[in-house]
Amino acid sequence: MVHYQRLLREPPSTLLGSIVDTNTKGVNPDASLHSVSSYLASYNLLSLPVVDANERLLGAVTVDDVLDHLLPTNWRHDHRDSVATTTALENIDTNFTEEV
Repeated sequence: MVHYQRLLREPPSTLLGSIVDTNTKGVNPDASLHSVSSYLASYNLLSLPVVDANERLLGAVTVDDVLDHLLPTNWRHDHRDSVATTTALENIDTNFTEEV
């Protein structure tokens, strides 16, 4: 696994293989949501490799994947509504101030 921050700090000529972190353990596809979220939070990671019993890479799980399972299904819609409402209220306050 390559840590995003390290990847961004390295010069463009750096070979990817030289910055791979081989100490980060992967999770198996049957890992619980609790164990994955705890591991991500404990080590301040943005993603984890998903590996099989032979340590072959199957994919990755990200913080966004975990949040999608922890938050209510309509959280994105609710968030957009609150942002739109906040923006509308700010515009009303601005317009009111300008008229006075």
